[in-house]
Amino acid sequence: MLAQDKVRVISFDLVASKPEVIACDIANLPLNNRSVRIAVFSLSLMGTNHVQFLTEAHRILRKKGLLIIAEVASRIDNIDEFVRRLLQIGFRLKTLDTSNTHFFFF
Repeated sequence: MLAQDKVRVISFDLVASKPEVIACDIANLPLNNRSVRIAVFSLSLMGTNHVQFLTEAHRILRKKGLLIIAEVASRIDNIDEFVRRLLQIGFRLKTLDTSNTHFFFF
């Protein structure tokens, strides 16, 4: 399935630790509007401007695109407020898993 779809994976981080990672501020990605089917934030919301990161994800995602978040539970002080922000930005919550004591999954 992946070979047929010609999936392209692009990795961004504040610091490029490997040649295949593009260094940038994820609040301002070098991608066109509605150009991405799936965005994954894994340990990505450490910055104080994480709401801007989420807003940028909404900008680049195609209609019916999917945002997957795996974040350290200690980084999200108020889960209800975090979900409310996601909804305000324009996301719909499909799943929320808080069963792990160390990570939240959206």
